[in-house]
Amino acid sequence: MQHRVWNRIITSVMSTVALTAILSACGAPASTEQTESDTTTVTRGNITATVSGSGSISAARTVDLAFQTSGIVAQILVEAGDTVTEGAELAVLDTRDLTLQVASAQAALAQVTKGNTRPADLTSAQAQLASAQAQLNSARERLAALRNPSPSAISSAELRVTQAQTSLQTTRDNSSATKTKAEIDLAKASESLIQAQSKYANARDNWKWVQDYGTDPSTGRNISDAAVNTYRDTFVAAESAVRTAEQTVVQAQITLNNAREAEIANVAQAEQSLKDAQVQLNALRNPTNSDIAAAVATVQQNEAAVASAQAALDKIVIPGTETDVTIQQAAVTQAEQSLAQAKLRLDNATLKAPFAGVISAVNIVVGQTTSGIAIQLIDRDPLRIELSLSENDIVQVAVGDSVDITVDAIRDWQQTGTITAIAPASNTTSGVVGYSARVDFSDSDPRLLVGMTANLTIVTDQRENILIVPNSALLPKGTGRVVQVVGADGQPQEVDVTVGISDGIVSEVLSGLEEGQSIISTPTSRTTDGPNGPFGR
Repeated sequence: MQHRVWNRIITSVMSTVALTAILSACGAPASTEQTESDTTTVTRGNITATVSGSGSISAARTVDLAFQTSGIVAQILVEAGDTVTEGAELAVLDTRDLTLQVASAQAALAQVTKGNTRPADLTSAQAQLASAQAQLNSARERLAALRNPSPSAISSAELRVTQAQTSLQTTRDNSSATKTKAEIDLAKASESLIQAQSKYANARDNWKWVQDYGTDPSTGRNISDAAVNTYRDTFVAAESAVRTAEQTVVQAQITLNNAREAEIANVAQAEQSLKDAQVQLNALRNPTNSDIAAAVATVQQNEAAVASAQAALDKIVIPGTETDVTIQQAAVTQAEQSLAQAKLRLDNATLKAPFAGVISAVNIVVGQTTSGIAIQLIDRDPLRIELSLSENDIVQVAVGDSVDITVDAIRDWQQTGTITAIAPASNTTSGVVGYSARVDFSDSDPRLLVGMTANLTIVTDQRENILIVPNSALLPKGTGRVVQVVGADGQPQEVDVTVGISDGIVSEVLSGLEEGQSIISTPTSRTTDGPNGPFGR
């Protein structure tokens, strides 16, 4: 653009010179006398050269935070505009189910870690062997009775059917009652946990208020030492109550699970006992070859069960093989991984700030199922502005340069920043080539918002007590500059000058003029080489 302007000026000057030569040749000399008001004096002064631009204010870091585990939002601890520290809790999901998963994983790990040497395992294996042996003895007795039934055997079989029927009904009633009680206990424990968590949240907020503001959260007035101790003790007690309630819920869930499993197993066993008793009675009353064959098969199955129970007992009382040890170690590793995953899911139920900053948006509400971005966090220290400069301007600035910053929207605000980075390559926007420079600055004024447009001024050079002339007095001459002075004959004469920096209004004169010298302030044309033009008459 500047080149086109200078080309126009040069063309205009050349046209004026040509016209003057023609008029001179025709005997009509052009008047070039200068009045005193057309001149100015070369003086000394100061020049500050600057590069200006504008850009949008942005945060040093912006992050969209989302829960890494699914669940229902239980607590939101911040709101837009809050300042938070690194690691601060922002929101929490309902953790009851996750807490139970951790407890279950801990129990599973404890079971496999202790191995096969527990007294309870030994007792259980011995009991299973005894049960298998008893079933084998009973099967053998049934086989003998089928082969040689007697009235007393039939009577005993009828009694066993009656007893099995009574036992089945009793088992159903007792198992149902136990399960119902366990369900009621779990519901009560869960409700107690919710109440404890609510009290804890209130106590924690009150205690935090006391620590942050030093006033009574219920009145907003100054607080006594005794009241401070009361709020602290209430918080500690509420925290302990939550832990106790969580343990109670875990134990109640385990009890309910055991009751459900026991109901299924006990009822199935009682039903099978009744079925077996009925089959035995029918077989005694009308034994067939198939009944005898089935009884033989039952004996054989029970013999296999006795052998299996004996082998299981032997594994406990006899040292395991290398394969057994390898299998056990693998089970421990798997249980450890399951526990770690359960703890991670529980930890992910609390959304925390990855760095200190300001909450810019909260996109969730209590009771909502987690989905997408929950909270947005920005880091305002430092704030940043991306400035695009032309190639002529970018070479005048450097990393570390000071930058004056203003914002039109806040008239009484100004700040100083620093160029922290300059892009090594250009960028093109809408066909315009530019170079990006990043300006960082710190500011805590709450009126200054991310996204506002800022005006930037970069001082590229400063000179003091130098010779200066107005830019209007300078004319181009090839690649240099000239000024015009009034000669002895009253006609303008050109003087070659070397110029330095400029602020757009005045320019530095490095050579060609002296302080106090008078020059034409607004020359309108270049002078000719002689009174009759460059070609004479």
